[in-house]
Amino acid sequence: MATATAEISPAADLQEQAGNEFTWEFHERQTAALDALEEPGVLEVLYGGAKGGGKSVLGCRWVYLYADWIRDTFNIKPSGYPVPVGFMGRKQSVDFNNTTLETWKRFIPPNLYTINKQDKEIIIKGAVKIDFGGLDRTETIQKFNSAEYAFFFLDQAEECSQDDIAVLRGTRRLKIGDRAIPPKGLLTANPRNNWLKPEFIQSNDPQKRFIPALPADNPYLAESYIDILKDAFKHRPALLEAYLYGSWDAQEDDDVIIRDVWIRNCQTLHFHTDSTRCLIAYDAARFGDDETVIYYMENTRIERARIYGQKDLMYTANYIHDLATEASSAHDGIRPDIVGDVNGMPGVFDRLKELEKPFDNRLIPFDSAATGSTVDVKKNRGVIDLHDPLRFGNLRAAAWWRAGEMFAAGEVEFTSTDDELIRQLNAVHFYFRSGKLYAESKDDLKRPERLGRSTDRADAFIYGLYALPMVRPVEEKQKKKAADPYREKIMLKRRRGKRSPMAV
Repeated sequence: MATATAEISPAADLQEQAGNEFTWEFHERQTAALDALEEPGVLEVLYGGAKGGGKSVLGCRWVYLYADWIRDTFNIKPSGYPVPVGFMGRKQSVDFNNTTLETWKRFIPPNLYTINKQDKEIIIKGAVKIDFGGLDRTETIQKFNSAEYAFFFLDQAEECSQDDIAVLRGTRRLKIGDRAIPPKGLLTANPRNNWLKPEFIQSNDPQKRFIPALPADNPYLAESYIDILKDAFKHRPALLEAYLYGSWDAQEDDDVIIRDVWIRNCQTLHFHTDSTRCLIAYDAARFGDDETVIYYMENTRIERARIYGQKDLMYTANYIHDLATEASSAHDGIRPDIVGDVNGMPGVFDRLKELEKPFDNRLIPFDSAATGSTVDVKKNRGVIDLHDPLRFGNLRAAAWWRAGEMFAAGEVEFTSTDDELIRQLNAVHFYFRSGKLYAESKDDLKRPERLGRSTDRADAFIYGLYALPMVRPVEEKQKKKAADPYREKIMLKRRRGKRSPMAV
């Protein structure tokens, strides 16, 4: 035993120190999770994957074993004031009571503990206690401000945001006497493409470990369980991939519009075309922590990006105007078309109409809330009307859905290395209401349990992909300019503030 930090013993020793009251058998994956938790350098373990992997059972048993090991190792005697050593919970208190707590009652021998429902405590042998509850309860969160725990167990962690557990993570500072107890955290989760994926599965952080949980590895399941699962989700193959095989990518097919794997695949694409469509797409900041995002695009590539916090609307409009002028110098004076949101910040678009009036480029409004057709198919060179009002609830849903189809088909040359843009593109889910498809709104995505911020970067890029088919190629505009010099003279006079003879 170290003088300052107690070392955790293997799971078998934990049971032996618990008093030999019982013997628990752990299957191979559960044992791997326990072994990871016992490594001195590992702070947290995500035991996640398919249904039926024994995740909640492992969590409850580990909590008991660790709490009882602390009691035994530090010789904590029964008293009227048991020492709080850990926390176990779930996002919603009602879900914890109906599921995780019931699992505890089923798999932990009842003679080893008592439950204080009023104070939400599980008391082990009258000596140490485990606080429990939901992260949706104010009194639970307030308790974390002063709590000193050694460990926590969070069940169904995919329901929680990073902010939900930030304070909980900070509670692991328990010392008994002058000896610190190794801080540990166990999270269980079903596959979902959220913060758990980059933090545990894709990360090389040595303090965090991911152990997959699969029903095929659980010998204690009923033999018919896998067949029942296959039959229940045969009409949803993506969910079956997640729930049966523990795929953290496949479930994205279920309700994520643009899958992460599609984005990654498009990062390897390089197109060689004879035509170039130039476009500026922007999403202006509205309030709070929103960003103003401006992309200069050539075809589907982001060639230049400007992202900043809130500034005066005239600043944004003037910057876009200057950017259009700068971009035109590379294409024989052909200015890029401009697309922007007219629903949240119409002032920028209105000012741009004044600034760009002397020029021959187009301003394309994007009204995300529009519920009718906004595209003139004939006028816009056979462009498919993305906003089928019988299929989509609004233009936002139609544009996001079309972007997803483009990524899936490998039609996007995605050269951006902005991880935040990638996260935002991969964050938006779809849903159906009254038979029509909708994309999650910015307000929904800003909730802490979702992305926690607005998808300004992704939305600006989606606007660009939406408008690109309406943009005439630079080469075509140059030919028209060369074939109609009189029109160029008219445009020059307009830029100089003169009236043309045709206007008299």
